[in-house]
Amino acid sequence: MLFQELQSILIYKLSPKKYKLDSEIYGLQYITKSINKLIKKVMLTIDLSIEALHYALKNKVSLIISHHGLVNNPINIFNQNLINKLILLNKYPISIYVLNSSFTAAEGGVSDTLASSLYLNIDNTFEIKNNKGTKIPIGRICTPKNYLNNVQKITLEELIKRIKINLNLTHIIYVGNLKKQIKKICLVGGDSSSVKYLKKALKLGCDCYISGKIDYFDAIFGRETGLSLIETSHYEVEILALKKLSNILSLEFPYTEFTVFDSGNPFHVIL
Repeated sequence: MLFQELQSILIYKLSPKKYKLDSEIYGLQYITKSINKLIKKVMLTIDLSIEALHYALKNKVSLIISHHGLVNNPINIFNQNLINKLILLNKYPISIYVLNSSFTAAEGGVSDTLASSLYLNIDNTFEIKNNKGTKIPIGRICTPKNYLNNVQKITLEELIKRIKINLNLTHIIYVGNLKKQIKKICLVGGDSSSVKYLKKALKLGCDCYISGKIDYFDAIFGRETGLSLIETSHYEVEILALKKLSNILSLEFPYTEFTVFDSGNPFHVIL
């Protein structure tokens, strides 16, 4: 497989570049000369930890596709962890391709994976605009359905139980009345969330908002407005989406080996 072939299917279909959020990194973040050669091994990962890089080197990977980049914010100080990664990369011919929120918004990406994992019927996309005014379908507007694919009204408590079981989670953070009937859900994969998103979800008639990250001010807004909030595992949803992407790419490029580096959830919970 040539890099240009892979890049084309990512940019235009599986993780469209047009869905990039503002100053986010998208595409090649670290390039080596080997990028122009035949690519035989590709590794997918959520983030570029030192463990992920060592795994790639050990398995002679020539390209890493990462959901998050080496750095996700402007660099003011080069910390030792980043320096160690750059030293490691400088010694070996590995290139890095970063997807970020474009993969969250993409058809079949993180938000779609979350919806299908929870047996939710997708009625529409939840769109925001970037600084260029481009509409980005970062989330999905959904209605609950049961395992027979029939539309179903469920309580917040029942929805939380479904999330715990289907995503194999030990705990759930939520805001709202557990007995409340949930009829319309806005979900956004990953950690894309803000009060601005919550206000739009309310305006669209949603009574529940699901995301990989709910912060304190989101929680206050939810409590004051009656919008139920559920925080899922950022990691569990994204690793499912990456495994699905790996399967798709394996079918598209059968002579290239695709593997997923699963670092495990960095969070631990004491019950």
